[in-house]
Amino acid sequence: MSLSVGFVLAVLAVAAFAGPLLGEVLGVPGAVVEIVAGLALSTVIPAADWRTGSPVATLGSLGFYLLMFLVGAELSFGDIWREARSALLVGVALIALTLLVSALVMGRVAGASRLWVLSGAAVSIGIAAPVLHALGRDGSRTSRDVLVVGTVAETTYLVVLTALAVASHRSLSVATDLLVARAAALVIFAIVLVRVLRRVRQRTPHHFHRWFRRDDPVEVGLRGTFALLFVVIAFANLVHIPTVLGALLAGLLFRQVFGRARGIVERVSGVANAFFIPLFFLTVGLSTQVGRGVVSLLPTIGLLLVVLAVPRLTLIAYLRWRGHSGRDALGGALLLMAPLTVLITTAEIGSQAGLVGPRNSAAMVLAATISALVFPALARRLLRVPEADASPPQL
Repeated sequence: MSLSVGFVLAVLAVAAFAGPLLGEVLGVPGAVVEIVAGLALSTVIPAADWRTGSPVATLGSLGFYLLMFLVGAELSFGDIWREARSALLVGVALIALTLLVSALVMGRVAGASRLWVLSGAAVSIGIAAPVLHALGRDGSRTSRDVLVVGTVAETTYLVVLTALAVASHRSLSVATDLLVARAAALVIFAIVLVRVLRRVRQRTPHHFHRWFRRDDPVEVGLRGTFALLFVVIAFANLVHIPTVLGALLAGLLFRQVFGRARGIVERVSGVANAFFIPLFFLTVGLSTQVGRGVVSLLPTIGLLLVVLAVPRLTLIAYLRWRGHSGRDALGGALLLMAPLTVLITTAEIGSQAGLVGPRNSAAMVLAATISALVFPALARRLLRVPEADASPPQL
């Protein structure tokens, strides 16, 4: 028996409100609380109300797109090149090293599938950035170096994940040709779109000035940003590139056209974080069915957590070389051991491509949740600014 959409959304809205507050009390990311809340609510909310195609699932997908858009809008490879060129090498090397360890542990020891092997190399700044912000460390050298390496590694991982998804039903040569052709089409589309937007901005500066106004009653900036997001997603879908990567690319294009544009990004972030992104994590919990099948995969989940943790310890040497204390270096490495958003993305794309079934998808989400519970909690203890060194609160 289905419940009314209004009732289901009311329940989820209350959970979205309470999640981050409870997370602050428990010292864990709010996204983790939202996933756990979704798991609990799955026992009382019928599956028909959150399955693909339902209003709740559609709104949750919008939250996922907004999350990836915001990630893309924060990426700046120009900053990476100027500030820490070594991070490019370290980020790619981190993926290569972790993938090698995962192939040995997940592939040979556990006999897991290719997607499980790849998931061992998952890196994300989706948890690292909020934790550093909550600790008052955003803008610090530690934050910058950790996020730069994480950004490079996350982008590299998403490229490899896309290649695996394309190759899932094709021979290697055909898959390579298809991937190159689709990527080329997407790059050409992105270049043309950026040039068109920049030219329009130059010719009608009075209209584009409204994008930056906070008091615009029509909210042209928000409307235009959403239009950009869904145009790119639509084109990605047209050339059979995962739509999540289309959302990420939309954020990158936004950054190319408008620069940092903190005012617009903050407003989009406000809309997204108020309801849609929490709703996405809640729907992830709702759709994660932890039954006997998932319990049987606990050894695999345990090995995945080891693979996510051990290779990242090599980052301590890099961060120490960059002049950080041992405490900060270890804390930064721990933050990159919790790839919550990217592991969930892997499960989503893997399900769409037929690379994993519901049992393995649920197990990946469970592994993502555990990693986001354990590693950031340890990092918080190391990275917390001592009260004597903390800046006095501003009135």
